[in-house]
Amino acid sequence: MVTETPVFAVLLLLLVTLLGVNTSITRMRLRIADGDGGDKRMTRAIRAHANALEHVLPFVLLLYFYEQSGGCAATIRWAGGLFLAARVGHAVSMLRGPFDLRRLSATLTIALEVWLSLALLRNLL
Repeated sequence: MVTETPVFAVLLLLLVTLLGVNTSITRMRLRIADGDGGDKRMTRAIRAHANALEHVLPFVLLLYFYEQSGGCAATIRWAGGLFLAARVGHAVSMLRGPFDLRRLSATLTIALEVWLSLALLRNLL
C-alpha cells in the first residue's frame, strides 16, 4: 500500500503549479502573448516551470515504484524531502537567486534521481 509517495507528489506538483502561475503572471505583466518575447524575465519563468516539470514527474514515478517494491518509508521521506528542497532551491535560483544555488540544486536533483533509480533496480532484482 502506498502511503508516503502521495505527500511528496502533492508538494512537488504544487511547486510545478505555482511555477506555472508565475509564468502566467509574468506573461500578463509583460504583455507577452506567445513565446518569451525576447524578455529574459519571461524566459526564466518559462524555463523554471518547464525544468521543474521535467524532473518532478519522473521522480514521483520513481518514488511510487520504489515504495511499491517494498522501499523503506524512512528512505522515501528522506529522498522526497531532499528532492523537494532541491527543486525549490533550483526554482528560486532560476527566477532570481544565485547561480551557485542552481548548480547545487541541479546536482542534488540528478544525484537523487540516479540513486533512487538504482535503489529501485536493486529492489526489483
